[in-house]
Amino acid sequence: MNLSHERAGSYLIIAVNEPRVDSSNFTHLKSSLGDIIAQGERNLIINLSQVRFMDSSGIAGLLPSVHSLAGNGNIFLVGLTAKVLQLFNLSKLDSIFDIYPSVEEALKN
Repeated sequence: MNLSHERAGSYLIIAVNEPRVDSSNFTHLKSSLGDIIAQGERNLIINLSQVRFMDSSGIAGLLPSVHSLAGNGNIFLVGLTAKVLQLFNLSKLDSIFDIYPSVEEALKN
């Protein structure tokens, strides 16, 4: 999986540079985010603007990070396409994740 990182203040912005996050690559996302949190990062913005398709496996790649940071940091998801946002809405995970249209909007919070 192709991920890139950049810093904006206290946030680490992680861009997922893949068109799909599914059963073929979610374990890499899960382990990469786990490693980043283990290194002490507590405020993450995950940019999913290049992801055109995500299934339940993709969500499974994100959930452990939410549990790891519960009460000790933030994970913001940004740039979700309509199809990916629909998955989060239908699964009610939009109540667990803070979702913003852009990195700039997430940084305002």
